[in-house]
Amino acid sequence: MTRVSSPIRVLLLSVLALCVFCTALPTNTHAAGPQEMRLKSFRLTEADGALMLTFGVDFSNIDQMKGVLKEGVKIELLCDATLSRSRSFWFRKTLATNSLSSLLYYDTLTKEYYLTLPGNKAPHRNKSLKKLLAGAWASLTLPVASTTLIAPGDEYRVSLSIESVNTDIPEWLTKSFFFWSWDPAPPIHYSTDFTY
Repeated sequence: MTRVSSPIRVLLLSVLALCVFCTALPTNTHAAGPQEMRLKSFRLTEADGALMLTFGVDFSNIDQMKGVLKEGVKIELLCDATLSRSRSFWFRKTLATNSLSSLLYYDTLTKEYYLTLPGNKAPHRNKSLKKLLAGAWASLTLPVASTTLIAPGDEYRVSLSIESVNTDIPEWLTKSFFFWSWDPAPPIHYSTDFTY
């Protein structure tokens, strides 16, 4: 019988503990196929002296999202808009930024889905997740900047970044497993150039 040295024994036990820990981690796949977030519309308008960005967001697999929410996960939709101006010999100059945040969760007592939107004191609620998302996230409005920041004849760019974030993952876990995606769907980015 051969004896295993102490450092090798510690290494083997550490590898075994890591394997057990990794198999106990929650997964972000609850149904067939990866979840995908899609931008439904993207419209830039001027209203009351401000540039307003109107857009919609939907998800490719509502059933997968239902499963995640019913497990107690809260999903935050983060939308960031940026107005920038092009320059001849340097990088683009950022003129204004604004953001919007919305929280989606499931209440096991009422068996309803809840969704908060900025400017609304009471959250939207519905037993149907599809109807709730169609009513709230299908048409979002985000003020980008005041029109006093832009001059006629110049070229500008409006960029929009949208991400859905799982708010229940501890920060230490996301930093330890930085290669692992904890978000329900990959982020999306969209931009458009225009002349005012």
